[in-house]
Amino acid sequence: MRKCLDGIITILMIIMFLVVIISVIFRIFLNISASWYIEMTQICFIFLTFIGSAVCMEDESHIKISLLVNCLNKRTQRVFRTIGRIFMITFMFFFIISSYKNMLFNWTVRFITLNWMTIGYVYLVLLISGIIMIFYISKNIYYDIFSKRASFSKLDGES
Repeated sequence: MRKCLDGIITILMIIMFLVVIISVIFRIFLNISASWYIEMTQICFIFLTFIGSAVCMEDESHIKISLLVNCLNKRTQRVFRTIGRIFMITFMFFFIISSYKNMLFNWTVRFITLNWMTIGYVYLVLLISGIIMIFYISKNIYYDIFSKRASFSKLDGES
């Protein structure tokens, strides 16, 4: 799944890059105003943000403040990480439910300049990324409970 998500992120970055290049060419060299590129780059940015956030959940490469937890012994660290992850899963359930409701509500609402795309697709990506985040958080909880090593030991330099 990680390779697939990395591929999607790469494609989105390429699309975003090309759209910005095309918009510069249109505006500066051809003197043509193209308003669709703003919405397209915003959509790509939203997709990149949430798909990237889901990818960061796998190896916990997201921003975190672990100063107090790092002062504790390894067993207590695992307990606190597990409790924190349970809170994250609880939040993600509300996130998924809200994304689903917004997706249904906005499924037929079209963007102004991109008539082929509806706002519902944006919420669909939020829904899918939330499900992927719950999967990775659950996987990390499993590793913390049933494994001898911490789930993010490769990041903290543990062995």
